[in-house]
Amino acid sequence: MNDINLAWNANTAINAVLLEHLTPAMLGATTPAGGQTVAQYLTHMVECLKYWASELEGSAINDLPDSLEAETDLERIQSAMKKTYDAVFATALNAKDKGNLPHATIGKFLMYTVAHDSHHRGQILLALKSNGYALPDEGSMWSPWNS
Repeated sequence: MNDINLAWNANTAINAVLLEHLTPAMLGATTPAGGQTVAQYLTHMVECLKYWASELEGSAINDLPDSLEAETDLERIQSAMKKTYDAVFATALNAKDKGNLPHATIGKFLMYTVAHDSHHRGQILLALKSNGYALPDEGSMWSPWNS
Protein backbone atom coordinates (compact mmCIF):
# COMPACT_ATOMS: atom_id res chain seq x y z
CA MET A 1 0.00 0.00 0.00
CA ASN A 2 3.00 2.32 0.30
CA ASP A 3 3.06 3.19 -3.42
CA ILE A 4 -0.70 3.73 -3.35
CA ASN A 5 -0.26 6.02 -0.34
CA LEU A 6 2.40 8.00 -2.23
CA ALA A 7 0.19 8.25 -5.32
CA TRP A 8 -2.81 9.31 -3.22
CA ASN A 9 -0.74 12.02 -1.53
CA ALA A 10 0.57 13.26 -4.89
CA ASN A 11 -2.98 13.37 -6.26
CA THR A 12 -4.32 15.35 -3.31
CA ALA A 13 -1.32 17.70 -3.50
CA ILE A 14 -2.07 18.38 -7.18
CA ASN A 15 -5.72 19.03 -6.31
CA ALA A 16 -4.51 21.50 -3.67
CA VAL A 17 -2.26 23.28 -6.20
CA LEU A 18 -5.22 23.63 -8.56
CA LEU A 19 -7.52 24.89 -5.81
CA GLU A 20 -4.93 27.44 -4.66
CA HIS A 21 -4.78 28.77 -8.22
CA LEU A 22 -8.53 29.23 -8.62
CA THR A 23 -10.40 32.48 -8.07
CA PRO A 24 -14.16 32.78 -7.48
CA ALA A 25 -14.59 34.03 -11.07
CA MET A 26 -12.86 30.91 -12.42
CA LEU A 27 -15.45 28.66 -10.79
CA GLY A 28 -17.98 29.69 -13.43
CA ALA A 29 -15.74 28.87 -16.41
CA THR A 30 -17.21 26.11 -18.59
CA THR A 31 -15.74 23.61 -20.98
CA PRO A 32 -16.54 24.21 -24.67
CA ALA A 33 -19.87 23.22 -26.23
CA GLY A 34 -21.95 23.72 -23.10
CA GLY A 35 -19.90 21.63 -20.73
CA GLN A 36 -19.89 21.88 -16.97
CA THR A 37 -18.43 24.65 -14.86
CA VAL A 38 -15.24 24.33 -12.84
CA ALA A 39 -17.39 24.34 -9.69
CA GLN A 40 -19.50 21.49 -11.06
CA TYR A 41 -16.41 19.40 -11.83
CA LEU A 42 -15.07 19.97 -8.30
CA THR A 43 -18.45 19.04 -6.84
CA HIS A 44 -18.56 15.90 -8.95
CA MET A 45 -15.08 14.85 -7.83
CA VAL A 46 -16.05 15.12 -4.16
CA GLU A 47 -19.53 13.61 -4.51
CA CYS A 48 -18.25 10.65 -6.54
CA LEU A 49 -15.59 9.95 -3.96
CA LYS A 50 -18.10 10.16 -1.12
CA TYR A 51 -20.49 7.84 -2.95
CA TRP A 52 -17.93 5.14 -3.71
CA ALA A 53 -16.41 5.38 -0.25
CA SER A 54 -19.85 4.81 1.27
CA GLU A 55 -19.71 1.35 -0.33
CA LEU A 56 -16.55 0.46 1.59
CA GLU A 57 -16.84 -1.91 4.51
CA GLY A 58 -16.81 0.12 7.73
CA SER A 59 -17.18 3.45 5.97
CA ALA A 60 -16.85 6.45 8.25
CA ILE A 61 -17.71 9.21 5.83
CA ASN A 62 -21.09 10.19 7.26
CA ASP A 63 -19.64 13.21 9.05
CA LEU A 64 -18.31 14.82 5.90
CA PRO A 65 -19.42 18.25 4.66
CA ASP A 66 -22.65 18.54 2.71
CA SER A 67 -22.65 18.81 -1.05
CA LEU A 68 -20.60 21.53 -2.67
CA GLU A 69 -23.36 22.14 -5.23
CA ALA A 70 -23.36 25.81 -6.26
CA GLU A 71 -20.55 26.56 -3.78
CA THR A 72 -18.49 29.64 -4.59
CA ASP A 73 -16.47 29.95 -1.38
CA LEU A 74 -13.04 28.60 -2.32
CA GLU A 75 -12.01 28.13 1.31
CA ARG A 76 -15.07 25.95 1.88
CA ILE A 77 -14.35 23.96 -1.28
CA GLN A 78 -10.72 23.47 -0.20
CA SER A 79 -11.75 22.42 3.29
CA ALA A 80 -14.45 20.04 2.06
CA MET A 81 -12.12 18.41 -0.44
CA LYS A 82 -9.34 17.96 2.14
CA LYS A 83 -11.70 16.51 4.75
CA THR A 84 -13.30 14.19 2.20
CA TYR A 85 -10.06 12.89 0.72
CA ASP A 86 -8.47 12.44 4.17
CA ALA A 87 -11.53 10.60 5.53
CA VAL A 88 -11.85 8.35 2.51
CA PHE A 89 -8.19 7.38 2.59
CA ALA A 90 -8.33 6.64 6.33
CA THR A 91 -11.49 4.59 5.81
CA ALA A 92 -9.85 2.67 2.97
CA LEU A 93 -6.78 1.92 5.07
CA ASN A 94 -8.91 0.64 7.95
CA ALA A 95 -11.36 -1.39 5.86
CA LYS A 96 -10.97 -5.13 6.23
CA ASP A 97 -12.45 -5.74 2.79
CA LYS A 98 -13.86 -3.84 -0.16
CA GLY A 99 -17.47 -4.01 0.97
CA ASN A 100 -19.78 -3.26 -1.96
CA LEU A 101 -17.20 -1.51 -4.14
CA PRO A 102 -17.32 -2.62 -7.77
CA HIS A 103 -13.52 -2.32 -7.90
CA ALA A 104 -11.56 -5.55 -7.48
CA THR A 105 -9.62 -4.26 -4.47
CA ILE A 106 -9.46 -1.26 -2.19
CA GLY A 107 -6.13 -0.34 -3.79
CA LYS A 108 -7.73 -0.33 -7.24
CA PHE A 109 -10.51 1.90 -5.90
CA LEU A 110 -7.93 4.39 -4.65
CA MET A 111 -6.05 4.32 -7.96
CA TYR A 112 -9.36 4.68 -9.83
CA THR A 113 -9.89 7.88 -7.84
CA VAL A 114 -6.47 9.18 -8.89
CA ALA A 115 -7.33 8.51 -12.55
CA HIS A 116 -10.82 10.02 -12.13
CA ASP A 117 -9.38 13.17 -10.57
CA SER A 118 -6.78 13.48 -13.34
CA HIS A 119 -9.52 13.28 -15.97
CA HIS A 120 -11.55 16.03 -14.31
CA ARG A 121 -8.52 18.22 -13.63
CA GLY A 122 -7.91 18.09 -17.37
CA GLN A 123 -11.48 19.25 -17.98
CA ILE A 124 -11.03 22.04 -15.43
CA LEU A 125 -7.83 23.18 -17.15
CA LEU A 126 -9.62 23.12 -20.51
CA ALA A 127 -12.43 25.24 -19.05
CA LEU A 128 -9.94 27.74 -17.67
CA LYS A 129 -7.92 27.94 -20.89
CA SER A 130 -10.94 28.25 -23.18
CA ASN A 131 -12.33 31.06 -21.04
CA GLY A 132 -9.09 33.05 -21.15
CA TYR A 133 -7.86 32.31 -17.63
CA ALA A 134 -4.24 31.61 -16.82
CA LEU A 135 -3.40 28.02 -15.99
CA PRO A 136 -1.50 26.97 -12.87
CA ASP A 137 2.24 26.69 -13.26
CA GLU A 138 2.91 23.38 -15.00
CA GLY A 139 5.86 22.61 -12.76
CA SER A 140 3.78 22.99 -9.61
CA MET A 141 1.09 20.70 -11.07
CA TRP A 142 3.62 17.94 -11.84
CA SER A 143 6.05 18.35 -8.94
CA PRO A 144 4.04 16.26 -6.42
CA TRP A 145 4.75 13.19 -8.59
CA ASN A 146 8.49 13.83 -8.25
CA SER A 147 8.76 14.10 -4.48
